Amino acid sequence: MRGVVALLAMLVGVPVMPVTAQADMPTSKTVAASPPRHVSVTVYRNPHRERGQAPNLRYLGGFAVVTETRTIRLPAGEAVVTFAGVAGGIIPASAIITGLPGGTVEKNRDARLLSPAALIDGSLGRHVTLTRTSRATGAVRSEDAVIVAGPAGGVVVRTAQGVEALGCSGLPERPVYAKIPAGLSAQPVLSVTTRSPRATTATVTISYLASEFDWAASYVATIAADGRTLDLFAWMTLANGNAESFANADVQVVAGRLERREIRAYRAAVARLRLDCYPLGTTTSDLQTVDAPERDDIVVTGSLIGAPVMMRAAPAPVAPPPPPPPPPEDLGDLKLYRVPEPVTVAANQMKQVALLSRTHVPFERRYRGQVFPGQTIAETPVRIELRMQNETRAGLGLPLPAGSTALYVERDGARGLIGLGRAADTPTGQHFTLAAGTSPGVLVRQVGDRTGHAVVTLSNANPFPVAVEIGIGGAGQKAFEAPTAALPRVDGVQTWTATVPANGTVTLGYGY
Repeated sequence: MRGVVALLAMLVGVPVMPVTAQADMPTSKTVAASPPRHVSVTVYRNPHRERGQAPNLRYLGGFAVVTETRTIRLPAGEAVVTFAGVAGGIIPASAIITGLPGGTVEKNRDARLLSPAALIDGSLGRHVTLTRTSRATGAVRSEDAVIVAGPAGGVVVRTAQGVEALGCSGLPERPVYAKIPAGLSAQPVLSVTTRSPRATTATVTISYLASEFDWAASYVATIAADGRTLDLFAWMTLANGNAESFANADVQVVAGRLERREIRAYRAAVARLRLDCYPLGTTTSDLQTVDAPERDDIVVTGSLIGAPVMMRAAPAPVAPPPPPPPPPEDLGDLKLYRVPEPVTVAANQMKQVALLSRTHVPFERRYRGQVFPGQTIAETPVRIELRMQNETRAGLGLPLPAGSTALYVERDGARGLIGLGRAADTPTGQHFTLAAGTSPGVLVRQVGDRTGHAVVTLSNANPFPVAVEIGIGGAGQKAFEAPTAALPRVDGVQTWTATVPANGTVTLGYGY
């Protein structure tokens, strides 16, 4: 198994001709486009991920528009152009290619990628070199073997000693392959058929939609020593769940909810390789085997036999954060945020870049609670929120995307966390709030009955008065009446606003 991975590491970049194109167009020449000279990635959020929840690399429900600029040397006449290294989650029908002198006649997507299981499947009946290491002595020995069954349900090989299941000898072992089986590619490949009126070198642009992307915003705020202002910083987290990286890409992200219908994304057929051992390691007589052809006259080099296992590189040291991006741009009713400098969107990784930075933003402390008609609740601490006005004169004044929030306070040089929460998409002119924990000194209590009538009591143990907002019921619920106070709707919820005196209480009775 380690040898399979080692071979994969050495074979990255080996071009493989698309089988479909060769079969359908036997007279067409096949030319490979250059690697991307310039890449742009625009990431759209997963609309079903909860607000403030971090992206999960195992399931990224967002997508991206990938645009690449490549160079191609085209012959005169018909040719099949291959674009290797497109995102594995590409939606082939979405691909738009411009710059081909003869336009696009046909598009294909190679389905078979290099994987341990695909190597086994493509090597049935062929000779491989089986390398085994003794656990006791560390001695390495190699022997000739033929793969006779697999990969489903395990792998069976035939050696000079007989037939056995791979991985069941109790010794570390790996198969090493002399060449790539026909029809396998080290990278996802998109191929197009074109007809050029003359031989030329063309610069083409390919744009396509790809799944397995996402992004999120994360706000970090620190309350200043004066207790009236705070410093607000936000990170943009980019997530790429594809096995392909996009180096030095121009990156944009889009905030807002896009009208979208589910589209089946293309996923390459890369099966996992599972090695199953049979009882006693000998039950192989009933397996269908494949006769091996004459051994090819190919020498397995020492570099292949002793190749190191490909391991994921250790993460690089964290670099200083880049400058915040320019103000967002309108994209219809959506908002587009640009990263100010090229970013490598690495394969199967998440990366953070700066989104915004503001200092000395004034805020107002608010106490908030929620009750529902008919319920009786004991004294419960209310939430504390820091409310800011999203305006330029108040230190903000730009659309703020939804994301998670973390609030800190500094005391005597130490930094303490006092609140974690979630923020909604906040346009300019609206309130932006940060969760600041709960207050043990400000409590809400309610006594209700089945008719919907209730009495709410607020108590304040602080030596200073506090302003408290209590939401009653849910958004759009039938209106309640309170003889002693107005209950206007805030975000669709009837809300009671009261100032509770120091070491005092206030009450409200309401009902239908």
